[in-house]
Order: sequence, then structure tokens, then C-alpha cells
Amino acid sequence: MKRFLFAAMAVLGLQTVACGGPMEAEEALQPQEGSEVTAMAVCTASCPGGTSVSCSGNHCEAVEGQAVKCDGQWTNCPSPQTVTFYCEANNTVLSCTGLNAHMLQPLNSKVCGGVSCNGQDTYCPAFTDARECF
Repeated sequence: MKRFLFAAMAVLGLQTVACGGPMEAEEALQPQEGSEVTAMAVCTASCPGGTSVSCSGNHCEAVEGQAVKCDGQWTNCPSPQTVTFYCEANNTVLSCTGLNAHMLQPLNSKVCGGVSCNGQDTYCPAFTDARECF
């Protein structure tokens, strides 16, 4: 038992010497050489059309107008889309390009549809004869 107690005290003594003893308060707050300090960060980039993209992670960067990157993962700004709709009433084509672009459903039996980009709706003209949307 004495031999075990002596060996345990010797190990504890070696640990104290190997650790360098107690640290001062300022030393405890400083990163140790070879260590990595990480903190959560949020990056945001403004995109064309008034939108933005964001991400959060330990390491992030933003490229204005293009993308953000967090912990190696890229998030790109949305790409504009073009929508086109053929108007039967006057044999014309409506088209627009935007980030939120889609075709519009008929308003009624005479106005057969249209296009919408970024909240701006444009409908085809109404039939002025007996024809109706199908």
C-alpha cells in the first residue's frame, strides 16, 4: 500500500510539473500556441434584385452580389429567371426576367394569363370576340 501511495504521489507531482503550475488569470484567457479559437459568425451578402443570402459557422466570408461561404459550404445568390407567355388575344408574347418569375393563371374566361416578375404582374389583353380561354 505504501508503494502504491508513493507511486500515486510521484505521478501527481509529475503532472503538476508538466502542466507548469497554476496559470495567471490573463494567461488563461489567451489562446495557447497551436490551438484554434473558433466562434460562431454570421455572414450576409446583398444580391441583385434586393434579396440577400446568409449563413453561419465558425469561418465565413461574403462576396457582395454573389455568395456567402460558411465552414467551406457556398450559398449562391439566386439567379434571375425568364418567363414567357403567348397571348392569343393579339398574337403577342409577354416576357419578363426576375428573381421571382412565374406565369399567371387566367383572370377570367377572356383574360387568359400573363407573367409576373418580382411582384410586377402583366396580363394579356382580353378577348374582344366570342373566344374564351382554354
